[in-house]
Amino acid sequence: MLLMGSRRPRVRNSPTEQGDPAVSKPMLTMVLACVVLLVTSMLVSDRALAQGEGRGPDGEDLTLLEFTKILVTKGEKNGRYSITVTASAPKIPVGTKVDLLLTWRSQLIQTFTITIPANRKVREEFLVKELEPTPDKYMFRSVIDPKKQTSKVNKDLDKDKVLFPPAAAPWTEFHFGHQFVIGSVEEIEASLKEIRAWFVERYKKMAKKDGEVRDGAKAVEAGTAYTRPNGEFDEKKWRDFMDKKVISELVDIQEEIRKNFQNPKFLAHRLALSYLLELSVAVGKRTTNESKKLYTAQGLSPSSLDTKPQKLDVKVRSGRRIPRGSDLNDLVQKVNKLIGITPEESGSGS
Repeated sequence: MLLMGSRRPRVRNSPTEQGDPAVSKPMLTMVLACVVLLVTSMLVSDRALAQGEGRGPDGEDLTLLEFTKILVTKGEKNGRYSITVTASAPKIPVGTKVDLLLTWRSQLIQTFTITIPANRKVREEFLVKELEPTPDKYMFRSVIDPKKQTSKVNKDLDKDKVLFPPAAAPWTEFHFGHQFVIGSVEEIEASLKEIRAWFVERYKKMAKKDGEVRDGAKAVEAGTAYTRPNGEFDEKKWRDFMDKKVISELVDIQEEIRKNFQNPKFLAHRLALSYLLELSVAVGKRTTNESKKLYTAQGLSPSSLDTKPQKLDVKVRSGRRIPRGSDLNDLVQKVNKLIGITPEESGSGS
């Protein structure tokens, strides 16, 4: 009920209602700006992706560098491979510097740079760094970076914003249709055979160390080894065995595995190396734990050489849980699957 002469109180609209420009316009502006940014980013990303695949968003041909031939040869004297590429670049300005990224499983192996000649016909020979033959294919990724071009070339690039959209720079092209292998069939098979033998030898050696420690502990309990004439535990003999024939050799294996991550021969086998390293850590954990158990059974405090080995990595993924024999076998099988080792070749299990 309103009194005479009084004014009806004004009810302020909620932000979702019309009629309150002080609230709704900024919000509407913000929403529209977000929509514009989202749509723009989608268009740019689509064009950049399409550019990399050599086609436009509407299917138009955006191929920049077209390979016509890729030939791999091996030097008789230095034993290194060379890659000879033949390509045409009718749409790329003369004088443009193009980086050719040699990749393997998306990993960058080596970068070469070419300059587009006056006739836009490219024929270059590249000496590849030391690589091991592998059945997995290599591929080039070409990149045109405006920061590496002369002012004249950049002016020419600016003239064609369809082929060279500024938002997509540097302009990258993936040459999926021109993949190739390095090495002959015979070279690849010989390399794989050598690699497989290397892996088998290492994990068999680790399995042997694991078994020797367990057998040694049983021999101490039976009084047949690592004991004094009176039958008591001879710690010195045991430590000579553990420190020189187990821990030291496991350390050498771990160091060798880590170094091979940088070895070109193992480029295609880094995941297998990771599992082999994990296996060495598990064996290190098992053997030092077995030694600690032996000390405890003999009424002695475990040796610090077992509880905190200085160079041997014993930090297993399972934390405090001691790896079981089945854990070792699982790691061996993972290595075998990656390298293509049959159960007969591996001699089976740890």
